[in-house]
Amino acid sequence: MGLLYLGTPLTWDEAKQYADHVREHGIMQFLYTWDQVKDRCGDELLWGDEVEYMVVTFDDKEKNAKLSLRQTEILAKLSQVVGDLTDDDTPQLLLSMTVPTFHPEYGRYMLESTPGSPYTGSIPDLLSVETNMHYRRTLAKRHLKANEIPFTFTSFPCLGTHGIFTEPHFSSDNAKSSHSLFLPEEITNPHARFPSYLTDNIRSRRGSKVAINLPIFIDEKTPRPFVDPTIPW
Repeated sequence: MGLLYLGTPLTWDEAKQYADHVREHGIMQFLYTWDQVKDRCGDELLWGDEVEYMVVTFDDKEKNAKLSLRQTEILAKLSQVVGDLTDDDTPQLLLSMTVPTFHPEYGRYMLESTPGSPYTGSIPDLLSVETNMHYRRTLAKRHLKANEIPFTFTSFPCLGTHGIFTEPHFSSDNAKSSHSLFLPEEITNPHARFPSYLTDNIRSRRGSKVAINLPIFIDEKTPRPFVDPTIPW
């Protein structure tokens, strides 16, 4: 996730009047930069990775798993912890690496981690990637609650289903930026970039909500027309 600044984002109606200016000057800046660096050679290859976690909380008594919406609290704690670490605190296999960093993501149940400095093309750096990822996960898990773990699933299986799937629980009735029928407003990172600049403006630009519809396998038992009974119309 890119660097976040505090500010008031423009609505789509306000922003679209500057669209041509942004396109033109973006191309001009690209060409200018290209002209400045096109003859450079021999620069060292620098690269990195990012791992996004979903923080899942387990309720052993109810035999349930939910998404933890403690992103702000967790990041504040990790920021303090990481700020107190030094490169001497890293495992022996990571002595060539710096202290990792953690960042916010779109969902309030998400964390993102990156190495503290870029990798190079050296063999030791290539061999340290998996260990670095493991170290970052261990560091994050160490500062979660005892019943929370950092998952790296593509999508949480119960996201948007009936019942309670977040901790704490919120209703989707107030999803003012996404107009979602399934997900509450509070599941999104509250920074203005996410609910306003991204979610609300994307919906405004499209002229409709983002909708992902699964194909229905039609057989003799399928009602026609088919109306999904799980959608709270």
